[in-house]
Amino acid sequence: MTHTTLEFRTKQELVNKYNGERGDFMRLGVAVLADHEYDVCPAGEVRWKSNGHIVPGDILEMAVVDGTITIEQRNKSEDLRKIEDAELFANYRAMRDKYGYSEEEKFEMRAAFLGEDPECVVDIITGKVIDF
Repeated sequence: MTHTTLEFRTKQELVNKYNGERGDFMRLGVAVLADHEYDVCPAGEVRWKSNGHIVPGDILEMAVVDGTITIEQRNKSEDLRKIEDAELFANYRAMRDKYGYSEEEKFEMRAAFLGEDPECVVDIITGKVIDF
């Protein structure tokens, strides 16, 4: 699997990000991962107990810095997130190809985008123009 620069960050790079000169700023708005909120699954990924989804990346990064999880658990979580996201988007595209958009969705689009200056609406996931 191909990794982005973000995924190749070392623990020290993350420490510099969250504990360094701009650390206070980087921590703003990032939730602290509390013990009662997550599970480390058998494959090594970190998931919310509440819904089974992989914990967001910024929270995972800060949890590595704070010693809550390991860099390996963070990297495994990100690897699995890519796979799960690809499946999610593939299922979404297949659903849109099969069913299109409901009359309610089309009504909302017409209300929002067919004013004095009509706009072209594109589904950002499928990349297709929506005919409403």
